[in-house]
Amino acid sequence: MNPLLTGLAFSGSFVAAKYTTSDLTPLVTTLLRYVIAVIFFGIIMATKRDNFRIKPRHLLAFVALGLTGIVGYHYFFFTSLHYTRVANTAIINGLSPIITGIMAALFIRERLSTTNWAGIIIAFAGVMILVTKGSASSITGMEFNRGDLLMLIAVVCWAVYSLIVKRIVEQYSALTITFISALFGVLALMFLVIPENLSDQVRTISTESILSVLYMGVIASGLGYLFYNLSIKQLGPTRTSGFVYSTVPLLTALLAFLFFSEPVTVTMLISAVLVIAGLQLALRQK
Repeated sequence: MNPLLTGLAFSGSFVAAKYTTSDLTPLVTTLLRYVIAVIFFGIIMATKRDNFRIKPRHLLAFVALGLTGIVGYHYFFFTSLHYTRVANTAIINGLSPIITGIMAALFIRERLSTTNWAGIIIAFAGVMILVTKGSASSITGMEFNRGDLLMLIAVVCWAVYSLIVKRIVEQYSALTITFISALFGVLALMFLVIPENLSDQVRTISTESILSVLYMGVIASGLGYLFYNLSIKQLGPTRTSGFVYSTVPLLTALLAFLFFSEPVTVTMLISAVLVIAGLQLALRQK
């Protein structure tokens, strides 16, 4: 249930972000959503003082979580959009389970069965069919550039975040990990947005953007990250990444249909079948 809730929370942020594009720059949006997430979790944790305590030897790990999962992923993702097409970023982002799986096997000795890997690849194929609209020329005709490399770095940042969570999730609650990593992320983002006239953007923000930022802060960046970290504890980083990054495109397409009346196509249905079948294999235990 946790990875499905994660996918739903992350998918909703794509819809919410669409409403903020006219008022806020991407980095300002990221900062505001995580400030709200920190406040949200700070209120919850105020009654559990032990959750604030981290061991000095793990301080660097929490800083790394903030720099990779909060700052690094969003910074490189948004920067990549200045140099490459959105379709390219979607395809590269779909590689996340593969990259996470390779890094997990190399660095934390996570082992998946052949059936699990087959499921991840089938689900990945379903995602590729969705983002390319079933056109092979969308991939063969891709021209790789600096933006694609930046997006690949963003995916690596997310994979590193997932691996670090796996290493410390047995010693801290998912709530503690989510809150403290978001806190360090906010501190770093405050320096990145200095050139972006934060006060002017906040002063002219619309009601729709306020509601969207609140959703992204509480649901996507708050509960979404919490569910993601809980899933890593239960399923491991590779299965969690495979599930989330396979369901997000499908759920986003469904939400786009509900909110913006974007059509549901045969390609989307074929993609859904492949993703669901692949996830069944990817999550199968020995």
